Amino acid sequence: MTIKIIYLLGLGHSGTTLLGRLLGAHSEVVATGGTKNIPLFVHGRKSCSCGATSPDECPFWSSVEQALRNRGQSLATLESGYDNQKRLDHQALRDYYASVLEASGARAIVDTSRRRTYFSQLEKNPDLELIPVHLFKDPRGQHSSSKRKGRSLAHTIWTYAMRGRRVRGMRPLGRPVLHVSYEALCSDPQGQLSRIMQAAGLEFEERQLTEFGANESHILGGNRQRTDTSSNIRLDESWRRRLSPFEARLVMLCNGSGYRKTLALTDQGR
Repeated sequence: MTIKIIYLLGLGHSGTTLLGRLLGAHSEVVATGGTKNIPLFVHGRKSCSCGATSPDECPFWSSVEQALRNRGQSLATLESGYDNQKRLDHQALRDYYASVLEASGARAIVDTSRRRTYFSQLEKNPDLELIPVHLFKDPRGQHSSSKRKGRSLAHTIWTYAMRGRRVRGMRPLGRPVLHVSYEALCSDPQGQLSRIMQAAGLEFEERQLTEFGANESHILGGNRQRTDTSSNIRLDESWRRRLSPFEARLVMLCNGSGYRKTLALTDQGR
């Protein structure tokens, strides 16, 4: 049996935490955050969105651990993150995903690891059915978030350009990449979620919009959106006050072309 994974590609602060929660509110989908966070969670350096700081404190992750142990594995020994991709144990990773499905009763998992290189490693596992979804942001909004985190404008301009180019050039096995803009997700969440659910072979559910904030989640990593209990979707346009006119113009000069190319892929339904 293959394991269905909705894999979110994109940069940090591009809205992947929000999208993960929207997808995870589906009755047959579970959102767990990025697999890279598992070793950090095991060692108390990352927390679960329920507040637990270790697997033993969380009923969900305790169930995952038990299911893993039944398969001869453990969260503590799982080489799961993209920092370890050269030595990934694909059988152990398959057992991990199967244990998540067993503990949650879901049919699909949302993995917000985001990296294209890690996705390429997962493609080597024949037991995984990958649905790649690229969430991207207006470059001014992306740079505004990076500026708030203290990152240099030059670094974020380069990263935005390179990551976008690499994802646009992807030729994944099976399904093509589904490109979704953050702005479109906020303005038409039902339409964008319906696109993703159709690609995953599942029906959109109204609860994904009306109850995602109240939905019990056990997400590792992500921003404060993962613990927000409201179900309101608000477009973040703080770049209008955070970026100077010069910065906004420079960002669009450097990244506007790539942004428009990715937007064109969403229009083509890819």
